[in-house]
Amino acid sequence: MGQPKTQFTLDLPGGWEDETIYTYKGPDDSGVQHRITLVIDRATDAETIDEFAGPRIDTVMATLQGAEMLKEEPKELASGIPAYECVYKWIPVGSDARFVRNVYLLADGVGYTFSGTFSKKTLKTIGVEMDRIIESFVPPGKE
Repeated sequence: MGQPKTQFTLDLPGGWEDETIYTYKGPDDSGVQHRITLVIDRATDAETIDEFAGPRIDTVMATLQGAEMLKEEPKELASGIPAYECVYKWIPVGSDARFVRNVYLLADGVGYTFSGTFSKKTLKTIGVEMDRIIESFVPPGKE
């Protein structure tokens, strides 16, 4: 891949928690400026991917009015990291349908949530790039 990995460390004093969110900007295609966000949850007490993904999916579906779940299934990355994927359709007011894809990972007690928003067309094209990005994921200490 063309760009270096994002790597750094910070020494946070007591009382501070790392709630890192990364945003990766992709191509503008079919009226959608594509982005993938990665939320890192170091404070999760989930022991299984179902325990990690389930409440997050429930929250999205309860708060995003009119969202329709299209796909929801456990999977595994080629590296063996357990994952859970969901895709839902949502139509924002005054806009075309958007397809949101969330992939949840659980590695070494840390939860990771990848999220991307697509048009119907780009879910099948740029969505493949999202797959490659997620498959390239290597948790800290496993480099």
